[in-house]
Amino acid sequence: MIYKLFIVTGLLFSSAVFAELPASINHNNQTFELCAQEKVTKGIFFDIVNVGIYYKNCGSVGGIFDDETKLLRFAYLREVEGQQFTEGAIEYLEENLSPEEKQRCFDRYSQLNNSYKDVSDGDYYDLYLIKDEGLKLYLNNQYITEMTDTSCDSEYLKVWFGKESMDSQFQELHEKLKSNQSLTD
Repeated sequence: MIYKLFIVTGLLFSSAVFAELPASINHNNQTFELCAQEKVTKGIFFDIVNVGIYYKNCGSVGGIFDDETKLLRFAYLREVEGQQFTEGAIEYLEENLSPEEKQRCFDRYSQLNNSYKDVSDGDYYDLYLIKDEGLKLYLNNQYITEMTDTSCDSEYLKVWFGKESMDSQFQELHEKLKSNQSLTD
């Protein structure tokens, strides 16, 4: 009986962990469905952000670097300064872009990298990668900036999903997306 109670409690807790991420998001007459999610933590009890990857159709996902329109939602669980986002983005782009990608794309990311703002618990960034349009960044549904150069849009995702990652949980999220695992994992 205690074992069953433990399992039920664990299932309830795992459902509550991702409560900040909706199952679907509507944006500009398009509906995006949640295909994979992960909580990013530091240490044992230091929760930072819930990250969700959304597509118009989870069945058509080819991996985070595919050319499909997608949305990355970062739902924050604590305060983070905008400068930390900027510094992290620059650092991981430097680490993860090939020399050719750096030459072609790095300067194009400047406006996007410098647009990050401070966030508090409950705030969320939405980063849309829209096929043939580029990247669009929103904070709490408020437009911040965009990058219309589509030749470099997917490479920007190497901030989180490159070989050198901010956290191994981003790689786990990418694996979930590629295997199209259910959200109950």
